[in-house]
Amino acid sequence: MLLAIMYHRVGTGKHTNSKEMLRSHLTFLKERYAIVLPGDPLQKRKFSICLTFDDASFDFYHFVFPMLKELNIKALLGVPARYILDSSTLAPEERLSVPYTMAMQDGFFDQKAPFCTWEEIDEMVESGHVEVASHSFMHCNLTFDFVDLNREVVTSKQIIETNLSQSINSFIYPFGRSNVRLHEYVAEHYPYAFRIGSSLNWGWGNGKKPITRIIGDQMRGYADLLSYPNLAKYMGKALLS
Repeated sequence: MLLAIMYHRVGTGKHTNSKEMLRSHLTFLKERYAIVLPGDPLQKRKFSICLTFDDASFDFYHFVFPMLKELNIKALLGVPARYILDSSTLAPEERLSVPYTMAMQDGFFDQKAPFCTWEEIDEMVESGHVEVASHSFMHCNLTFDFVDLNREVVTSKQIIETNLSQSINSFIYPFGRSNVRLHEYVAEHYPYAFRIGSSLNWGWGNGKKPITRIIGDQMRGYADLLSYPNLAKYMGKALLS
């Protein structure tokens, strides 16, 4: 059985966990579960955990990447291709100071580098601790009819593969939003796709439907997501799906 968990930023406020909370949480998972990436074999009659981080904010490189190396575990990083710069010489404090709500605005992402750069992402991929997924081109709701799906789904993959020495096999839906029509299109280009949904997965799904992820932001305790009541809830939703 597979449990995929979604995280965003390290810090304070919405869509975050503190550095201390995240470190304790990842240590807890490392000690008890197999940490896997898309396509890896899953443990029989045990939970396997897939760690996914959306948006590729600079705090992932600054805070999370060192934790992954220290604990010797791996994570999937969703990259919104439009907002990634080649490199940056700005101080970490300046890059970390950009609010989540402003990071993707013109004049901020291109001047303040609040996201990982291609140089940093390449370093993480080369380390073996990070695998990259497309998180679309400009991180918009892809279920809207006016969205250019070729740009968001196909071109984003081409841009990432051009900048990294890695084939991109996973797609993470922005805002977790998907539908049947959209997923059929995504499945033509990616073996694995991820959405939001508080459910276990019986496996990787072979592209037939998106892999569901539980929300790991704003944890109250490092082990809460894996408590028996929560595991029972995830199992119940998996049985009904």
